[in-house]
Amino acid sequence: MLSSLKTAARALYNLYPIATKPGDFLRDPMPEALRQHEASGEPSLNRVGWQLVTSAQMEGPLYERWCTLARDTRVKHRKVWEWVYILEVLKQHGMLAEGKRGLGFGCGTEPLSALMASMGCEILATDLDEATAQKQGWWKTHQHAGGLAQLNEAQICDPDLFARKVAYRSCDMNAIPNDLRGFDFVWSSCSLEHLGSLENGLEFIERSMDCLKPGGVAVHTTEFNLGTNDKTLETRATVAYRKKDIEGLALRLIGKGYKIPLINFSPGDRMLDRVVDRPPYRHSHLKLLVSRHLLTSIGLFVVK
Repeated sequence: MLSSLKTAARALYNLYPIATKPGDFLRDPMPEALRQHEASGEPSLNRVGWQLVTSAQMEGPLYERWCTLARDTRVKHRKVWEWVYILEVLKQHGMLAEGKRGLGFGCGTEPLSALMASMGCEILATDLDEATAQKQGWWKTHQHAGGLAQLNEAQICDPDLFARKVAYRSCDMNAIPNDLRGFDFVWSSCSLEHLGSLENGLEFIERSMDCLKPGGVAVHTTEFNLGTNDKTLETRATVAYRKKDIEGLALRLIGKGYKIPLINFSPGDRMLDRVVDRPPYRHSHLKLLVSRHLLTSIGLFVVK
């Protein structure tokens, strides 16, 4: 009963959204120091950069191939796009190969560890310790990995190979242990927005670079606010990054000597790009309302 009342309350709250379509500010020029990183046109998975999920990226054999390998039937859903984005970034940088070492943060029950292991990578998957996960509600929603078993439930990777290639340990993304070093790549999929504040998530991205070898790649996806570049969603449970936050992150990373690609804030303009899902989120969506904010997914990667 209480759950139904909460769902109804959220639905009523979202009847008065801050925005129902992407804001014009997304087309504003980026700061002068980032002009050489400013992309034009539609984002593409064939030439990945920092980009938003769009319907056009879900068409064609590249996206379909990754969905088939991940054994996910939802296909046109932003969460599946996030996995495809991470995999394609790593593939284009030569990271999905025998002997490459990868470190995953907030892995939950996602299929990425198993898929990477099936390609020869040695993976250390991490997630919150069980007690903290239960306290924060991740255990109830089946989004927490309490160990190796959940990471290969779909049998994407041969069980014997998985046992040899994948290890698991608990890790707090706000306090990455100093012994997690020397990896070829690191990743997180829609986890860093749950670290308590906007700044905590940005600091996590910077700290994750310490885990890499020179030339290593960090790739992350997170929540992006399409409706405003001003007041955004920021609670202890979830935050949503604005255009100005992403631009600020880019400047911070460049200032530390890291390499970033072109940045594309195009939200897409096809039919599915114009669909906005509302609680209780029953549709395959790329955009959704959360606490009156119009959100989508953004992918980011950095080379050390």
